[in-house]
Amino acid sequence: MRLFGTAGIRGRLWEKVTPELALKVGMALGTYKTGRAVVARDGRTSSVMLKNAMISGLLASGMEVLDADLIPTPALAWATREHGDAGVMITASHNPPTDNGIKIFNGDGTEFYVEQEKELEEIVFSGDFRRARWDEIKAVRALEVIPNYINAVLDFVNHETKLRVLYDGANGSGSVLAPYLLREMGARVFSVNAHVDGHFPGRKPEPRYENIAYLGELVRELKVDVAFAQDGDADRIAVFDEKGNYVDEDTVIALFAKRYVEEHGGGTVVTSINTGSKIDEVVERAGGKVVRVPLGQPHDGIKRYRAIFAGEPWKLVHPKFGPWIDSFVTMGLIIKMIDEEGPLSKIVAENIPTYYIRKANVACPDELKEKAVENSAKRIEGILGGEIGKVLTVSGYRFNLKDRSWVLVRPSGTEPKIRVVVEGPTEKRRDELFDMAYGIVKEEVEKLKRTSRA
Repeated sequence: MRLFGTAGIRGRLWEKVTPELALKVGMALGTYKTGRAVVARDGRTSSVMLKNAMISGLLASGMEVLDADLIPTPALAWATREHGDAGVMITASHNPPTDNGIKIFNGDGTEFYVEQEKELEEIVFSGDFRRARWDEIKAVRALEVIPNYINAVLDFVNHETKLRVLYDGANGSGSVLAPYLLREMGARVFSVNAHVDGHFPGRKPEPRYENIAYLGELVRELKVDVAFAQDGDADRIAVFDEKGNYVDEDTVIALFAKRYVEEHGGGTVVTSINTGSKIDEVVERAGGKVVRVPLGQPHDGIKRYRAIFAGEPWKLVHPKFGPWIDSFVTMGLIIKMIDEEGPLSKIVAENIPTYYIRKANVACPDELKEKAVENSAKRIEGILGGEIGKVLTVSGYRFNLKDRSWVLVRPSGTEPKIRVVVEGPTEKRRDELFDMAYGIVKEEVEKLKRTSRA
């Protein structure tokens, strides 16, 4: 697709994402859907400009608009289900401050499915928009979301706490909601980077460990029971336990997957192509099944496989609450888990097996990514040979090996990069596989760059 990537439309301001594009996408959405659209934005410096252009496009094609303004993405999804026939979030999520983007939601709160994104793109590029007559242009009304959304999360989690909680908002839109939700639960909250600033002065907005490692020391100094870190639009969440240890993304997914399967007495868990074997192990033991889907498509997986839970790194979907990624529900349920079962470090140690994962990116121009991944995969497959148990190709190439190790090489859907992810049952095995795969990808990218310059 020309506009949509792994998670909506996203890219550098003025290079890919412009007010003109937002206007056209708004007109296309108003041509594709009818009724009422809920529109919101994150705290990026360009988001007000893009939001207003989007609203103009929606109005021009005859939709009524509810303007929720500055709220996190999960709250926009919830508000869309409660009040709209479609929803639009102006955000570039965890991307750098130079970027922005557009995420579109159905009236039930699901992100647009792949086939819907293709159909919307066709309307954008055809220019065949519905144009409202002067007397058909609807109103724009302000919509207050945060208090009602907080109440909805509180009702779903149904738990009061006295835990000490550290919250890092990344200077993103989660900062206008998370501290208040946590306090309403009864927690004593310590906040950092919890004022909205589109320059992201506190840290990079992506909650990767290397960007938030300092929270481990803060956990120990403040003697908190758990720490949470969000990204720029607060759909992603990262977690530290009471000892200041980072709880890796797969472990968080595995904790919830195990509990949902146990609650349901089985069922299907959907996860992304880049998650680890610990999820398979705990789900299979509990009597469930794991299905892997392309990154950015947990909602597609829930619909297709009737999944009871879906998760990809940092992003968890709790279908009983809503079919969208929701970090706030995740926070509430982790707090409840700690109060009911003991310290988070103990819960992890008693429930989740240990595997060793390593991730890295190789910079690669967008036009070379597909060929570089193909060439790399052929070489990796030739080296691994009889060790391979299964090859998954839903997003790039994932080689599942017979000892539960795996190697993934895939093109990023949002950035000019190739992702390399490797996991093994021991650190030695992981590092051997990683050095091989990462080295091959770098070589193939450089070869293609030389060829393209020739």
